[in-house]
Amino acid sequence: MTGLLYKTIRTNWGKILGFFIGCMFYPTAFAILFRDPKNMEDLEGEVTMLMWGLCAFMTFLIGGVFQDSIFNDDERKKWAYFVTSTPTGIKGQIGSKYLIALLWSMLTVTMLMLLNSFAKDGNEELGDGTVVFIGFFYIQLLMRSIEFPLMARFGSKMGKTIKIVIVGVIAFIAFVYMLFGDTSSFKDLDALWDSLFKAMADPEKMKKAALWFSIITTAVIPIYYLSYRLSVRWYLKGVESYEK
Repeated sequence: MTGLLYKTIRTNWGKILGFFIGCMFYPTAFAILFRDPKNMEDLEGEVTMLMWGLCAFMTFLIGGVFQDSIFNDDERKKWAYFVTSTPTGIKGQIGSKYLIALLWSMLTVTMLMLLNSFAKDGNEELGDGTVVFIGFFYIQLLMRSIEFPLMARFGSKMGKTIKIVIVGVIAFIAFVYMLFGDTSSFKDLDALWDSLFKAMADPEKMKKAALWFSIITTAVIPIYYLSYRLSVRWYLKGVESYEK
C-alpha cells in the first residue's frame, strides 16, 4: 500500500497543493483579520463562532471535492486489472484512497484548530470553533463513507449522480415538510437565534452537547471502515463501467 500511497500523492501533488491553498484561504484570512480585537468590537463571541462555522464549511466543502477527485485518476480498466494482480491487490488500491481521504480530513481539522489558536492568542474574546471543526471532520468522513462505495461500484460520474439524486430526494422531502408540516418553531427566528446563543454561552449545556456529540460521532469510524470493505467488494464490478 505504501507504493500506492506514494503514487497517488506524487501524481496529484499539484492538485493537493492547489486544493490546500484554496481550503485554507478563508480561515487564514478570518484568523488574521480577527486576531486584532479592533476588527470585532461590535461582534459577540457567539457570532464569531458562527463565522468560524462558515469558514469550516467552505474548507471542508472544497476539501471534499479533492477527496472525490482521487478516484478519477485511476478509472482505467488496464490499471484496475493490473493493480488487482499485485500483492496488495484491490485492498491496497481502495485502502490508499480511504487513507488519503482520512489524512486530508485530519490535516484540515488540525490546521483549522491551529488558526483558531493563532487568532485567539491575539484576541481572547474570539469564539473557540474547535467543536465545530471536529463536527465537520466527522461529517466529511460520513459523506465519503456514502460516496466512495457508490463511486467504486458505478464509477465517479455515475456515483456522483446517484449522490445528487439522493440529496435531491432529501431536499424535496424537506421542501414538502416546509409546505405542509409543522413549522411553528421557525416562525420566530430571532427567538431561535437567541436561544441558540444562550445555549452556546452556557458551559453546562455545551458540556452535555459535547458528550452526546462524542457518542454519536464514535459511530462514524466503524461506518468508514465498513464503507471501505464495501468498496473493496464492489471494485471489480465498477471497473466494467469505466470508459477507457
